Amino acid sequence: MMNEIDKQTVQRASQGDKQAFRLIVLHYAQAVNRLAYRYTADASYAEDIAQETFIKAFQAINRYQPQAKFSTWLLRITTNSAIDYLRKANRQMATSLDTEDLQHDIPDHGLNTEDHLDLNQRLSKAMSDLSDVERLAITMKHHQGYSIDETAKVLNIKSNACKQTIFRAVQKLRKQLTVEVTV
Repeated sequence: MMNEIDKQTVQRASQGDKQAFRLIVLHYAQAVNRLAYRYTADASYAEDIAQETFIKAFQAINRYQPQAKFSTWLLRITTNSAIDYLRKANRQMATSLDTEDLQHDIPDHGLNTEDHLDLNQRLSKAMSDLSDVERLAITMKHHQGYSIDETAKVLNIKSNACKQTIFRAVQKLRKQLTVEVTV
């Protein structure tokens, strides 16, 4: 889970301090870009979405409610920006976890490079078959370490609905990734 930026920086940014907002951008750029990439599976589109996210955040920062986590607010803007971007582009893009992230997440059980690549491809395909909400929920919860409540807030759904979404996504992934093991 990402560290929150200090409230004083957010306060200064909401009062028009451009240097404080620059610190916010630097602090959250990687998280915003990764989330956007999860939606598009394209680095160029992700950069566009990240840029749009920070523009929207800058324009709306005075509406941020300090009792909420700033990261949750910002990631909700990212999600909305990604959905808007995909709608405008009239595309349905599959999201995949990038190979670098997967290399850290997949334990080495004696698999060779080809097996890892095959697993990456199968996981990318399985992830692309999930709905946008399922994909985002499972990524936030299991890959980025967000709690159910934090994930639900970003997705703008209730916690129970978030749990069901994650459960459904895990079931779909298990079904698609289950293969007969040859020994």
